[in-house]
Amino acid sequence: MGNNKYLRILAISGSLRAGSFNTALLRAAQEVAPDGMHIELFDLRGLPLYDGDVEAAGDPEGVSALKNAVREADGILLATPEYNHGTSGALKNAIDWASRDRRPGSIAGKPVTVIASGPSGASRAVQQLEPVLLETGGLLMVKPGVLVAMPWTKFDDLGRLTDEDTREFLRRHLEAFAVWVARVGEHDRVPELQAA
Repeated sequence: MGNNKYLRILAISGSLRAGSFNTALLRAAQEVAPDGMHIELFDLRGLPLYDGDVEAAGDPEGVSALKNAVREADGILLATPEYNHGTSGALKNAIDWASRDRRPGSIAGKPVTVIASGPSGASRAVQQLEPVLLETGGLLMVKPGVLVAMPWTKFDDLGRLTDEDTREFLRRHLEAFAVWVARVGEHDRVPELQAA
């Protein structure tokens, strides 16, 4: 489980693209995270499509790694693109696999929040994910929210977030998430943030 000296957040991008703005948004989150929060990125490449027969034969390595990462985290930060008015298949697939874990510390009962980036902010992808995450038993924090529209105007060619307003929105969202995790998560694991 998480180290009680800091808040461990598992970050997952729903985009597999090397130049993904959503992955860049998660890297920016690492930069602006509040004191006491450590954000670790998980790469979905290599995660197989959910298949009950594969599951019955035993979780593949990538699935075991995902489930372990979820259990070790104090909270989950998802970043989604929007494809055809919905989230990415890669992210939905990861949630489907993670939801099959019934052990303590799984996504059921885990604090989770979603941020997004896309031409129009990817709000429809976020709206699609919310009932999915609630169905898994995830403890979803919706507000204040971060929806980055026209991301090519807010990130430089190296994928660095250069828009100060967006950095501030992201910082405030992560501060709120720290409080959310302390409130609904396992309180004794985040003592520094209980008073926040």
